[in-house]
Amino acid sequence: MKILWILFWEMFKIALSVVGGGYAILAVADEVFSKKLKWTYEGEVIEQLPIFQMVPGIIAGNTAIYIGRKIAGLPGAIVALIGVFLPSVIVFSFVCAGYKMIPFGNVQLDAAFLGLRAALTGIIAAMIIRGWKKSVDSPLAFFVMLIALLAIGPLKFNPAIVVAVAALFGVIVRYLSKRDSLPKSHKLFSSFWLMPLIFLKYGAIAFGGGYVLVPVYIGDFVGKAAPFLQLSEREFADVMALTQMTPGPIAVNCATFFGYRLGLAEMGTVPGAVLGAIIATICLLIPSAILLFIALGSLEKFKSSRIVQGILTGVKPVTISMMLNALWAFAMMSVYSGGDKFFGLEPIGLLLTLFAAVMMYLKKISVVRLIFCCAFISIIESIICKI
Repeated sequence: MKILWILFWEMFKIALSVVGGGYAILAVADEVFSKKLKWTYEGEVIEQLPIFQMVPGIIAGNTAIYIGRKIAGLPGAIVALIGVFLPSVIVFSFVCAGYKMIPFGNVQLDAAFLGLRAALTGIIAAMIIRGWKKSVDSPLAFFVMLIALLAIGPLKFNPAIVVAVAALFGVIVRYLSKRDSLPKSHKLFSSFWLMPLIFLKYGAIAFGGGYVLVPVYIGDFVGKAAPFLQLSEREFADVMALTQMTPGPIAVNCATFFGYRLGLAEMGTVPGAVLGAIIATICLLIPSAILLFIALGSLEKFKSSRIVQGILTGVKPVTISMMLNALWAFAMMSVYSGGDKFFGLEPIGLLLTLFAAVMMYLKKISVVRLIFCCAFISIIESIICKI
């Protein structure tokens, strides 16, 4: 029982103190559980990243499941998973409750959010560049990426369908390969009561972490034609910026926000909204929790499976295409202003995006400091321009 409490408390503290998403939590967890508690060897958790990417879900959740299962089996996996998502639910529920009181019309606050959006745009760009070689490692993968980019972007295909087709295509390619061995709704329905299915679907297609879900969120929650919520593009961008400012994984923060808003719209009460946030978050994590726990039971076989390698062959390029769609969406909210000057570009947004991308790629600054640095620079720029 003591081990379970320590496991929960350490994961809770990590998620509460780390801003910037799953990759940051992965690195901190590796250090805590290897150097402080001596439960893993140094670098062990980071070495599991390819395995985490073989199943859908968020990296922070998969990290918690791996550590918890190793330390205390199924109870440990459950306790660690609760520990990693609970801070997000608590903190972001308060953010949701006070969202309307945030003075978004304030010039300095608007500038801060512009800086945050620009930082997020640059971070996504850097992640795409880093993952390009591993995900788009052949002409065939590049072709799959382009087709998926076209399907998810201009053609507006459901990303879940694109992922499934790409996975099937990858399996077929692997089996046709000559190599014998492989390396080790509609508004008529209540959105609230459909929420478990909605977020189970998100959890099942989130290959590569929370960023790849951005195009899905935009389709389901942004714009007047969205089936579940009708957020404006500006509000969605501000929400995404807030997910970078608050503790916990980005995907969990988003699930908490959307679940809260769906619960509030249906129930009309704060307890109903919090219930929606909890349901959305749990359902987001269930698919990866089940699949990863099963996969870890036969790790070596899982690594060498021809079917799994085929799925990865198809899914990895699609992950890049989904992140490119997310990059485009955020670039339109931070780099493009639509005005007559500078060809419609937002100069400070463009500069901050480039700055964030370079700093993130070179690992010269932590994600937290980078985000707040961009926000601060944008505020200073707005004050100078006003003078």
